Order: sequence, then structure tokens, then C-alpha cells
Amino acid sequence: MTQWQVRDVMTTDVITAPDDASVAEIVTVLTDRQITAVPIVDRFDVVLGVVSWTDLRDKIDIRLPDGEPHVGWWRRWAPSLAQWPEGTAVEVMSGPALTIGADASLSAAARMMYRSEVGRLLVVGGDNRLRGIVTRSDLLKVHARLDAVIRDEVIHRVLHRTLMIPPGDVQATVDDGVVSLTGRTARKMTAVAAVQLTEAVPGVVGVVDQLAFAVDDTAAAAPARKAAERDPLLGWWIGRTPAWSGVPFPADRTGTHDEQTAARAAALQ
Repeated sequence: MTQWQVRDVMTTDVITAPDDASVAEIVTVLTDRQITAVPIVDRFDVVLGVVSWTDLRDKIDIRLPDGEPHVGWWRRWAPSLAQWPEGTAVEVMSGPALTIGADASLSAAARMMYRSEVGRLLVVGGDNRLRGIVTRSDLLKVHARLDAVIRDEVIHRVLHRTLMIPPGDVQATVDDGVVSLTGRTARKMTAVAAVQLTEAVPGVVGVVDQLAFAVDDTAAAAPARKAAERDPLLGWWIGRTPAWSGVPFPADRTGTHDEQTAARAAALQ
């Protein structure tokens, strides 16, 4: 079954900032768009890094009218008293940014987020140009598929197209992501494959197997013994002559090498 990829759930309309943007411009973007971080790209849309409030909080200097500085997250909400540091986005950003390819699986994206303790990943192409962004909530979109959509994929893609089960032999019902398979297949292996492939359909959280089958073809058959061929050299390498030659080999096997060679030559005459 086709596995959902990052491209299926990512957001392509990404807010970015140029690499030469000032710190004040970065703060304006974060505040106006109500986001916690913004990717920094060059003029070719190649991702260079990310600037977040965490990167800025130690660089923004807020002072009261008496000239005393105040620290803390709340200071960014007083722009009229802010003293922005000199420099550009490149000088305050964190880099390199955590990125992932658009063709990566959702499980790979979730594993990267978990290990890196982040809530988002930038999606890039092979040229490292920005393609989109994927968040933790995006990874859950696979479970928002309608039951009717899941049922349609199970019946037409799994049962009919992949396993070529005749229509009507197997029925599928879906309730809140749980698929129930009922009916009868010709072979047990087909029934097992139907359950396994259904479990791989995006959005399926469980499968209730109520399938019957006509023949159990899972039992391994004993391999047939190959008939021995009549080989005139059979047994020579273990010190015996062929049984059909009529020339017995000395039982005590104490003959010299010349005697054994002569006996073998006589057997072939």
C-alpha cells in the first residue's frame, strides 16, 4: 500500500524572511503573523536557518524610561521601548535548520521531531530549496480521513485491484477508522494478505478479521526426494565402487593405493 508522505500533509504557503533582514524586521514578522519562528532563506529560496523568539530574547534590550533594562519574555511586547541590536537575520539565526525531504514518510518526520525535541520541520527539495513546512499537528491529518474514503480504498485498491478478489466475496465496513472484513476467500494466504494490506491503509487504526477460507495453503509441503541418478563414479570418493558394477571393494580396505586403482580400472572394463 502507498504510504503517506510528508508532501501529503505539509503546508506549502510558508512565511519566510530574507537573509539580509534586520532584527527589527524579523520581530515585526513574528509579531504580526503570530508565529514563533521564521525560516531564513537567500535569494534562491535556499534555507539557511531559522530565527525564533528563543534566538531573539537574549538579544532584545528593553528599557524603561528611567533607563533600567528589564528581562523576560514579556519585554518583546513593548516595541516602542525596544532597542534592537545591530545586524541581520543571518547573525541571530540558528543553523543549520532541521529539514526533511518531501518524500519522507510521516513516521520518519515524527521520529526526527521527537529526537530533536522540535515541533516543526522545514521541507526541502534536493537542491535544499524550501518547499514547505510540516508540524506535529500536520502528522495527525492521516487520522482525519473519512471512514467512507478508507472503505473505498480498502475495497477497490486492496481487495479488487491488488488481491483480485471477486466483488462481493469480501465485504468491508469502517467505523471510526476500524475496518471489519467479512466474507470468504479461496485460500487462507489471500485472507491473511487482505488483513495485512488493510492495516497499511492510511487512517486505519485497527482491523477486525472475520474472514473464512476454503483451502489452507499455509502448511508447508514436504519437499519431494530427488531420484538418484545412475552415476558410474558415485561412491568413488568415499572408497567404494558402484553397486551395479559387480566388483566388490575389499571389506578390510587395507589394499595399497596401486591395488585400489587396479580394482577400479577392472570395474570399468
